[in-house]
Amino acid sequence: MSTFVMVHGGGHGGWCWKPTAQLLRRRGHEVHTPTLTGFGERCHLDVSQVTFETFVEDIANVLYFEDLTDVILVGHSMGGCIIPRVAQRVPDRIRRVIWLAAVVNVDGESLLQAVPQNEWTARAVTLGEDGTAHTDEELILDANIHDGTPEQKQFVREYQRPYPPHALVEPGRLSEFLALGIPTGYILTLDDRTILPEVQRKFPGRLSGCQYAEVPGGHDCMITQPEAVADTLEAMGS
Repeated sequence: MSTFVMVHGGGHGGWCWKPTAQLLRRRGHEVHTPTLTGFGERCHLDVSQVTFETFVEDIANVLYFEDLTDVILVGHSMGGCIIPRVAQRVPDRIRRVIWLAAVVNVDGESLLQAVPQNEWTARAVTLGEDGTAHTDEELILDANIHDGTPEQKQFVREYQRPYPPHALVEPGRLSEFLALGIPTGYILTLDDRTILPEVQRKFPGRLSGCQYAEVPGGHDCMITQPEAVADTLEAMGS
């Protein structure tokens, strides 16, 4: 059986993985869904000075203190900016790194440059002059989970928190990870409104030895399409 560590995207928390994580655990896998500083059950922590390096520390510490090895590291959305840095920090603990509807930004490229705003995200997210994000928590549901049931939308509405202030403009870092030669995977979401499929299609080509798969559903597919996501993660991790 495999060990999965799943890194959520901006505004979410470890809670977003619950439907998919439950399926994987029932199949005998070990699954960890840590929450990044300032979100979910850690929303009492100040995020005003948080950077991607804080998030890297969050995840690397889980791997260390839980003594996890041979890990399949999964990142959703903004989490795609975090997972290669985690693998670079602790390469001996990582088996494969998988991007799920996630950003693969090259050295120096910000998340906003890698994923330009579209009609849905532009309605939901206003950008300050310094590039910081100001999110309408209701409109973002139409981008992230338009395909969800009323219950699933309420689940996200209740627990999501504002997007990390500077995440959209922090420069990317990828080449040092690629030099490690760790196997990779990319899972594209076919009905995504947050990172459109045509945008996602460019990302697997930025990775070396990348396994590629597609799943139905919108951006929060781990909630709306947990079986398809679990099946695909299980296949990539085998």
